[in-house]
Amino acid sequence: MLSGYRLEVIVGCMSAGKSSELIRRIERARLAYLPTIIVRPITDTRSKPNHVESRNGLTSHALVVESARDILKYSSHAVVIGLDECQFFDDELIPVVQTLLRQKKKIIASGLDLDYKGETFGQVPTLMAMADRVDKLLAVCRKCGSDFACRTQRLVHSDEQILVGDCQYEARCIHCFEPPGEYQLRLELPLAETNPPQLAIVQGPATAATVAS
Repeated sequence: MLSGYRLEVIVGCMSAGKSSELIRRIERARLAYLPTIIVRPITDTRSKPNHVESRNGLTSHALVVESARDILKYSSHAVVIGLDECQFFDDELIPVVQTLLRQKKKIIASGLDLDYKGETFGQVPTLMAMADRVDKLLAVCRKCGSDFACRTQRLVHSDEQILVGDCQYEARCIHCFEPPGEYQLRLELPLAETNPPQLAIVQGPATAATVAS
């Protein structure tokens, strides 16, 4: 029986190294002679057919499925199952993962936790809640150069939540991230008055009578 974590989830913005980390962990499982598979949704068209690829050049064989239910067709002989780009899987992903966990499988899942609006993306937040290990990776902000990019900035106008392609996005830190249709609040302080009002002292009746005398 496998020991250690059963459901590991790797999240972060684009260019954070999620696929690289997924491939690395799957390779470690293979070094331990554990039967493994990697599955990715057909929605992700950036990788070569039947492969999962990272931006730093790592690649591994992968099964491409149209529906999350199709994962069960290939999982019977696998002990460790990698799931890439989980934000693109349909609503059946959670029941499928629950089934695999009941079958004593180990699952390593990766995906975007937030979409281009900075809002939760697909089934990934639920996977994070179910997991016994969650790693959130950060990227380099393409605007200010900091190491704390945690948002995916869309650079083209589109209202579609799913818009596949690298050139349409860049990693941003939370300070440089600009949600679509929203603007930073600018606090305009009133200008200081040139001649501020003087403090007036009101005298009581007794004091006034004394002064008058």
